Amino acid sequence: MTLFFSRRTYNASKTKFTNNPAQLTRYVRITDGPDADGTWSGGIISQKDWLDQVHAEAETDEVTIFVHGFNNDQLDMLRRFDKIKNGLRAQGYRGAVVAFDWPSEGNVLAYDNDKRNAKATAQCLVEDGIIPLTTRSNATKINLIAHSMGAYLTLRALSDFGDAASPGSGVWKLNQIMFVSGDADARWFARGAWGSLLLAHRSNRFTNYFSQLDQVLNLPAVIGNGLQKRVGRSGMPQVIDKNHVDVYSHEQYLQDVILQDRTTAFSHQWWFDNDKFYKDAALTIAGEDAKQMPTRRRMNTSDLALLS
Repeated sequence: MTLFFSRRTYNASKTKFTNNPAQLTRYVRITDGPDADGTWSGGIISQKDWLDQVHAEAETDEVTIFVHGFNNDQLDMLRRFDKIKNGLRAQGYRGAVVAFDWPSEGNVLAYDNDKRNAKATAQCLVEDGIIPLTTRSNATKINLIAHSMGAYLTLRALSDFGDAASPGSGVWKLNQIMFVSGDADARWFARGAWGSLLLAHRSNRFTNYFSQLDQVLNLPAVIGNGLQKRVGRSGMPQVIDKNHVDVYSHEQYLQDVILQDRTTAFSHQWWFDNDKFYKDAALTIAGEDAKQMPTRRRMNTSDLALLS
């Protein structure tokens, strides 16, 4: 079973989602598929029924939300989501895994439009996903894995809501937030910068997986006119929050990805075909000490590296 909530427009006559932004969020349960052409069995269900399905899928008190990136139509999202769910399960994770499906066009030339859609729908991640999951059970631990532009969307989403957004008098926060090849300005993550403050306030720990060989995050359309470094390629600045962790993965990429597969696109996506990444992510979700994980080694900087 596959569970996601979507802000894409739904074409009822064709029983398919489009790549355009919708005016409401729909909750989806897939029971079979998708096939190669994107066809799947299942359907749109109520928020209550969807939350019940999420609860039933989890063998623990945890839910992990996947937020996809730029240039992902719904079929791309579902394929990557399936890899993530299976990859975490293979490493012992037993919580539920769901996805937030925002309206990316699935067109490599539509970067600016995707970014506008990410910003416009960001609040739905919290309003229609995180808060309802928290409201259903205050004991639920919510983790988040954001890839590429999903990192930008996540920051925008978290910044839109105050502490009163969820029930109870305490600060609402996620358990673990992980950015993978994050398409966000690296300067935002320096200690005291807005992104760093936000992540510290809204999570127990933030982990940034980055690779200096990520070619997508070095494209002119991504880094923009200001030529600002992206956190998923350069890592965070030298001085960061005590509960923020940089995981350098340059050497892991070189070891595990054969030469003919080192394309521009795959340098941005290889994590999701890598067992070592999933093992590290599962240990991160479990709350293991960042510096003691068997999947990492120390460097001569403050960063840690995936073991090569």
